[in-house]
Amino acid sequence: MTFQPPLFLSREATRLGSDRQLRRRYSDGFLTRLATGVYIDTQLWAALDATDQYRSRVRAHALRGDPQAQFSHDSAAAEWRLPSIGPWPQSAHQVAGLGNGGTSRVGIRRHAIGIDPDAIALNGIVVTSLARTVVDMASSTPFVRAVAMADRALRLAPNGLDFDRALGKRESSRGAVRAASVIQFASPLAASPGESFARVQFRALGYPSPELQVEFFDEDGFAGEVDFYFRELDLIVEFDGASKYGARREFQQELTLEQLLLKEKAREDRLRRLVRSFARINWALTADRRALAQHLRPHGLIERGRSRGMVREPISDAQAGS
Repeated sequence: MTFQPPLFLSREATRLGSDRQLRRRYSDGFLTRLATGVYIDTQLWAALDATDQYRSRVRAHALRGDPQAQFSHDSAAAEWRLPSIGPWPQSAHQVAGLGNGGTSRVGIRRHAIGIDPDAIALNGIVVTSLARTVVDMASSTPFVRAVAMADRALRLAPNGLDFDRALGKRESSRGAVRAASVIQFASPLAASPGESFARVQFRALGYPSPELQVEFFDEDGFAGEVDFYFRELDLIVEFDGASKYGARREFQQELTLEQLLLKEKAREDRLRRLVRSFARINWALTADRRALAQHLRPHGLIERGRSRGMVREPISDAQAGS
């Protein structure tokens, strides 16, 4: 169970006789409205990151609607804790039966693409299965964003995901080709959204596919596991994102930033002695395809075709959760 900030419902306040107080707190700015009749403490709302803000919006719509409604697409992805490269939408997403017309209302977008027989309750909300969520996102969102989500989903499911079942009768529908392309490219070895982003940029530049999470050893034993290894060039490329060095990093949280950087410097020195070339990249560099190509060219990576510059939307560590 992940953290769920408390929400206040006007219908509950009415039953308790405190609806006037609720309205006054909202008028005074102490509460923020997430959906009709659903509120959250304004200070708490401001302290939430983008993902938890969006999850709170989804939960607000779940509290005031049909408890059996299936939340899908971005809404299911957020509940599954899949990363978003770029911002989350404002609306919650639900799926409906193929013949239901997909009628939407304020704050909710419905997709008439068929309900999911494998939907589950997650954190008190009915969401599409992990496989179906990946398929829906891969069919409807930009390739790089879908790949980051698919990579994380595969890491969450070590036994694999049944994408064929998730596609079901939608194999000939619009977006199926896009979904298949994302699924084929996805890898459980991509350890962060930043690494997923870099892999997509490598592909766009026409680089050979790197090996992921390769282990290196020296005379003292295990030297390190690296993000990308281009074996033909004997080149290591490491992606530096917030998941490694940020305040909310996923690993080695017991170390101070200074200790972590010193440890990483020693690790890098060992790795550099084992390979011909070593390079580091980050979010800003990866987002600018021309700059990325220029940075990696001296290490032997030569782009094929024309590099088209920056991705359409600027991406930050905070947006991607990396």
